Amino acid sequence: MMTGRLHPYLPELSIRDYNIYLRYMRGVKYQVYLDYGMMPYGALAHKGGVMALLADSLAGRQATCRDVRLPGSLSRVPLMCQTKGIRLAAQIEVLMSWHRLQDRRNEELPLGQQLERMSQKLTLQAAYHKAAQEEPALERIFCQQQAQAAAQQQLRGQNYAVASEPMSNVYGALFSVLAPDDPVQRKNMRYIGSCIGKAFYLLDKAERHERDQKEDRYNVFLANGLSREAARENARRQAIASINDLSRVYTLMDVKLNRSLLDNIMILGLRDEVDPLEHGGWDLRWELPS
Repeated sequence: MMTGRLHPYLPELSIRDYNIYLRYMRGVKYQVYLDYGMMPYGALAHKGGVMALLADSLAGRQATCRDVRLPGSLSRVPLMCQTKGIRLAAQIEVLMSWHRLQDRRNEELPLGQQLERMSQKLTLQAAYHKAAQEEPALERIFCQQQAQAAAQQQLRGQNYAVASEPMSNVYGALFSVLAPDDPVQRKNMRYIGSCIGKAFYLLDKAERHERDQKEDRYNVFLANGLSREAARENARRQAIASINDLSRVYTLMDVKLNRSLLDNIMILGLRDEVDPLEHGGWDLRWELPS
């Protein structure tokens, strides 16, 4: 799962929106600590801020900003808290991280990676069981995705849409959960998530072309006989088409809060992730008031 690809496009981001984004990222991180303890807080990558931002902004929930001292730090920093979106994003992050550890069988890994994975599982086990009990519907989404992915591994098909379907389905289901209780909003968010899942899947498989070839793992680009360079270009072209499709649907969404920030993430940020808009744009080193 690749929620880290969801981020703003910094060269076009205002300072106000940057600070909102940063505070949501910290808010999800702090929520993981409050709900699941110090060990998951230290182990997770904490990339769920955009999920929380989407859920709260679509529902019109105004987050409370507080100055909090994060674990392991002596200084206080401003962060968003006390919203349903932040709690939901923390649950998604724990479940995503756990199921990412199940993507490969232990016998496929070198001994060092097997030991590392065992340590990560021990760290996340209690948090995973708690999150799964709190949100059984989310847990079912991830279990279904794993079963579909295992079936794709056995079939080793050449169709790109079929190969990306498990990831497309899980992102579609996750994004529909973020939408408010409105059938049109949920339908649109499911479509947006499906497009993102397809784009991220193809980009990830193109990046793993050589590794999958070496380890004899299923890769849809290898199944189609493409070289590494051809796979990257094919993935880029299909991902651009998916991002363009979701952008048209996203513009129809009723975003009640943080519209300019979400426009930056969902239009410019996603497009830049697929096809960089400006060379060196992410080399910026901002020092902004928090």
